[in-house]
Amino acid sequence: MDEHTYELDELKAISYARVSTGSQAASGLSTDAQHRAVERAAAAQGWQIVERITDGAVSGTTPTQQRPLLQAALEQLRDGHVQVLAVARSDRLARSTIELLRLYERSQAEGWTLAVLDFPAGLSGPEGRMCIGFRALVAEFESDMARVRTSEALEIARQRGTRFGRPSRHSDTAKKLASRLRSAGHSLAQIAAALTDAGIATPTGSTAWSRSSARSLLRTIDHDTAAQAHQQAFTRSDNDGDPPKRHAA
Repeated sequence: MDEHTYELDELKAISYARVSTGSQAASGLSTDAQHRAVERAAAAQGWQIVERITDGAVSGTTPTQQRPLLQAALEQLRDGHVQVLAVARSDRLARSTIELLRLYERSQAEGWTLAVLDFPAGLSGPEGRMCIGFRALVAEFESDMARVRTSEALEIARQRGTRFGRPSRHSDTAKKLASRLRSAGHSLAQIAAALTDAGIATPTGSTAWSRSSARSLLRTIDHDTAAQAHQQAFTRSDNDGDPPKRHAA
């Protein structure tokens, strides 16, 4: 993107790749593809890749200042030991418009090349800033929309009674007895004593129930009851528009 006094075959480059999850980092498939894309560009441009940097299990929203490997690369670029920071896609560097623009402006100020392979080559100055800003806005928008869609899907699942987190380990026997005792007006201490006398195990395997463990059991019962009610409500609303079933004569 920027003009340098170096000859093409003298340009040294760092290839940077990033993945968001630990499983992606462990497989290496995504990062290898990113580095191979950079290597193809390097062969075409005459760059010499002197280092491959991979940030594994790092979110694109993580500020660049909190990525030690990337910071070490930026120091080499600043000091002139390396002249190119190459990355396959802009969202591998950052999903924040501000973060990308900061990196671009830093490259312009310090005289090194920020080579983002999904950007048009040769852009610098105001045109380069505009292009990076536009692409970063699109990436940021897509990331925000993905979060919105995930949030909406989770809310619908909650309304339908889907339980998130660790599954309940309370037994059905404990739930039935506790429900019956609460309906009869017994206190937490009385419910805990009855569960203990009945020899019913707590989720941890103990047969000694306390007020707090009885309270946790009742909360689980309330959650299950609410989830069942939500599920029934959704089932009724889903069936409201169905045509009446025909019965055989």
